[in-house]
Parts: sequence; C-alpha cells; structure tokens
Amino acid sequence: MLDLAIRKLFTKLHVSGEVKKHQQRRTDSKKRRNCFPDNVWSKILDELSPFEQARMRAVNTKLRNLVDERRRRILYLDVLRMDVGQLLAPAVADDGEFFRHPAGRLVLHIESRSALIVVDAHWTTRDAVRTLGAVRHFGAFARTVTLDASVAELCVAGQITNDIAHWFVFQAAAGTSDPVCPSQMPSWIPDKSRIRAVRAVEEDHVAALREWNPRTQVLPFGPLFPYAKELTLRSSIPQLRRLRRFFVYRCPPKYLFDPCALNLLRVTISNGAGRRKQSPTSLKLRPFYRWANTAKLGPRFAVQFS
Repeated sequence: MLDLAIRKLFTKLHVSGEVKKHQQRRTDSKKRRNCFPDNVWSKILDELSPFEQARMRAVNTKLRNLVDERRRRILYLDVLRMDVGQLLAPAVADDGEFFRHPAGRLVLHIESRSALIVVDAHWTTRDAVRTLGAVRHFGAFARTVTLDASVAELCVAGQITNDIAHWFVFQAAAGTSDPVCPSQMPSWIPDKSRIRAVRAVEEDHVAALREWNPRTQVLPFGPLFPYAKELTLRSSIPQLRRLRRFFVYRCPPKYLFDPCALNLLRVTISNGAGRRKQSPTSLKLRPFYRWANTAKLGPRFAVQFS
C-alpha cells in the first residue's frame, strides 16, 4: 500500500513538472512573438489608416496601449454631416489626408492633435452606428468638441440605448433626416408666416415624440466626453427641432459631458446671413434649455448666429 502511494506521488510530481515546462515554453513563445520594441510598432501604426489602427487594439495589450496613447493626444474633435463625395471620389479609399471606412459612408481626417469625422448626408443605420463608435473612440480624451445637430442627437440617444435602428427610424419619421446646411428664409415671407410655420413643425414634432420607445436601455459608466471643456452644437434653423428633442430621450447632460468641468456650452445657428434679425422671432428652444439646465450654467452657455 505504501509503495502504491509513493508511486502515485511521484507520478503527480512528474506531471506537475511537465505542466510547468509546457507553461514555460508558452511564455517563451509569447516573448518571442512580442519581441518588437515600441518604436517599431509605432512605425507600423503610422502606415495604417485610422480604422486599421482602431482594430489593432484587439491584437494585444502592447498595441492597445500604443493606440490609446495616440488617442490621448486628440484634443479637438469635429463631427459633421455632408456629401463625402466632395472629399473623396467614390472609388478612392484614401488620398493620404482623408480615409474612407471600408464598409460605410464615413471619412476620417486625423492630425497630431485633432480629428475630423465626416458622415455622409444620406446616411444609413449602419453609418449611424459606425459614427457613434468613432465618436466614442476619438472623443474619449477630447477637450474641444463640435457636433452637428444630427450627430449630437445620435450621441444623446446612444448613451441610453443600443437600439440605434429604432432611433434612426424615429428621427427619420420626425422629418429631420436632412443634413446640416445653411438656410435662409426668403425675405418676401412675413415674420408672422414664419412663426406659424415654426409652430406647425413643432406640432408634428410633438406627435412624433410619443413614438420613442426603444427596445433596450443602458446605463453608461460615465459621460461620453469626460474631459470636454468646450462643447459646440452646430445647427441650421430647421434642425433646431433636434435640440428640442433631447429631453425626450431621458438622458441627462451628465451622460454627455461633465457639467462641473465644462467651461462653455455653445449653440451655433447657421441662418445663411449671420444676422439675428433674419431668423425666426422665437427659436422655441425652451425644451433644450430645460434639458441643458442653462440656468445653472449661466455665462457658460451661449447662442451664436453665423
């Protein structure tokens, strides 16, 4: 009986030793695979597009840290909607300055301290999902952020739901899928007619609000732009309805930015003339003011016309 127990003990010791040798071989193999120094990996990343660099984060911890170090340098983020064909021809993937997403209508331009994200005016649900992912990636450490009204609405909704498809249908049904563009009401239209037109649009807008019922809801870990010091929302007059709709998503401002750290929240309205008197008498932005709690922001909130 004693001999049997001794043999079992030696067998276990032998197996344990073999396991340790196998683990040591795996560790040595990993060290050989990760033998490149950081400067070599940086050279490799320099030759990749911003989209390929983002995918390299999933390779290993070293590449994740190198890519995140580049993200921390991005202090300025600008996201807008326009015809991406004006930047890149349909058959061109990149021209050295602008890089097209391989499977979407999304274009990126990256510099040492800034990032420009351009999504096509005729975007799709998948484009909206990719845009939100790009904003989260490049906006994590941004200090100065500028968003088109449509992208800002996407960011607000994306903070409390993963059902971007429902949001896309919802905002399209509300008649606000148009791109951001300068607009000017013809001078021959009386001011009263302008006000009636705005009220009619608001009535349609309120009717559409009742349809917001996403299938999923999420609780974010923190604000989308935790380090933002200046946030600018860029809008045309017809797209102000997007700002009015922020409160419907039940997403407080603290999920978008840190109210205590923010130095300036600015709404830039493009009316084509740059003069306040050519805009409607009332912008009907009280729902947005209530959402942003502008009374608490005080002088840190501003509305500008361009």
